[in-house]
Amino acid sequence: MTTRVGPGPVLLACGVVAIVRGSSGDRTDAVLDTLAAAGVRCLEVTLNTPGALDSLRAARRRLPDDVELGAGTVLTAAQVDAAADAGASFIVAPDARPVVAERAAAHGLGYYPGALTPTEIGAAWELGASAVKVFPAGAFGPGYLRDVRGPFRDVPLLPTGGVGIDVAGDYIRAGAIAVGVGGPLLGDALDGGSLDALTDRARRLVAAVAGARG
Repeated sequence: MTTRVGPGPVLLACGVVAIVRGSSGDRTDAVLDTLAAAGVRCLEVTLNTPGALDSLRAARRRLPDDVELGAGTVLTAAQVDAAADAGASFIVAPDARPVVAERAAAHGLGYYPGALTPTEIGAAWELGASAVKVFPAGAFGPGYLRDVRGPFRDVPLLPTGGVGIDVAGDYIRAGAIAVGVGGPLLGDALDGGSLDALTDRARRLVAAVAGARG
């Protein structure tokens, strides 16, 4: 097993990872700034978003230190290196690849690999995951997360994929340490949609998570 880096304190405090994924990078900076100002302090930019690394690098210079930045859809060791160089403090992957886990540990980055079944969750944890991204969580719902929490009570779980704002609190009550939310949060903001509407969605999501925590 590789060296384990625990979940970031910002992630644990906020309980939300915003997944910024778009077909164009023109509004990435504005969206990141809007999310951070609205209280979402853990921001993931997927590497299949055009200009993702440049956006991460600029955001790290621009945003305060209490905003945690990460790279998503990380599939190779070289991408881990590039994310670290751009200022990311964590990486998120759709699956669990040993080479990615090892390189993340070498950089001291948080590592959130994707897994779904109990066997996959256990294997991802053994690789040194900071928390396991249960993906695609929305296909099975909060009840599934509650069920897998039973045998994996020591494994932090981060449901992602199809998690809507209206059910985010249900995942927290089911035992998630945080939720990863993309489309339901971003809406059309990356394509020219209202940033005021994005602010409203972000605030509602943060409030829903905080309310579920009591």
